[in-house]
Amino acid sequence: MDELFVICDVREVQEEEVRGFTLARLGAGGTEPWPILIARKAGRLFGYENVCPHGGGRLDTVPGEFMDEEGNFIACGKHKAMFDLDTGHCFIGPCQGQQLTKIDLIIDEGDVCITGVPLTDEDGLDIPDPDAHPEVMIAPD
Repeated sequence: MDELFVICDVREVQEEEVRGFTLARLGAGGTEPWPILIARKAGRLFGYENVCPHGGGRLDTVPGEFMDEEGNFIACGKHKAMFDLDTGHCFIGPCQGQQLTKIDLIIDEGDVCITGVPLTDEDGLDIPDPDAHPEVMIAPD
């Protein structure tokens, strides 16, 4: 079995919340930042790469309060594309028909983990504030 990499404690992602994390992934050119997001809805956790299929930018490019009471959709802060939380499919916006890249999450003893991705420690990455949590919009039905 592949080694589990702990991202956070399950309690760190509240109901109807999206949290962004920047991990360090080994790529062809060495270590590179890998922005991901984890969302929770109806007790279920969803993981996606924090990359909009339209242009490849991060979803959380525009600061502000982007959560609603329903918590059914994720929206790109730049293009306002809307993605289904369950599937990652875009149904409104310039990337309609495309989808977010899903990350399979594993819950292990109260930790949210991933496996099968070559990761390293975050040391050496140019992350301005590793404790800051990117904001990603969740929009109503």
